[in-house]
Amino acid sequence: MQAAALVHPAVAQDATHGIFTTIDLRACQQVRHGPEGMVWRCDGLPGYPVQLGEADDRTFLTVGKAPQARRASTQTLRVPNTLFPVEKRATIEWRVPQATPPLQPYATIVRYFTARNAARGQVLIVSKVTPMETCQVALVDADANADALALARRIADTTARTFDCTKPPTVAGTVGKSPM
Repeated sequence: MQAAALVHPAVAQDATHGIFTTIDLRACQQVRHGPEGMVWRCDGLPGYPVQLGEADDRTFLTVGKAPQARRASTQTLRVPNTLFPVEKRATIEWRVPQATPPLQPYATIVRYFTARNAARGQVLIVSKVTPMETCQVALVDADANADALALARRIADTTARTFDCTKPPTVAGTVGKSPM
């Protein structure tokens, strides 16, 4: 039996203390649908549900209880974006201090797909996670940085825990032509 089979079916883990969950909108509960946009509640890690909102061609993602009170519920990129360029599934990488329960994440990394006119791109968003707050820490242009995921993980592991959520996220690494 493989180790991943011992964890929740939507969860897999690696040795770098990254735990991966999948957002599948077909398995999420739609909690709002209206002219202002749509909101879904999805499974995340135990105690950290995922709330995903879409409005004005932009995606808002936050994790944890009382999602509407978290700063990340109002943060997104300036340009149109989505987590789902083709299908209704996306992945969240949760950064945790230990890969065994109880899992207490301190950061997430999520890939956003962007578009402005004919320009398309991919941006990794690193967010801080605490029991009471979630906010964006850094944006990494995944097209301009050959090591974008490694850079995002380094930021998550060194900066996210102490990041001041009253500040805006930083742009890290090389900035290319990806719309952000």
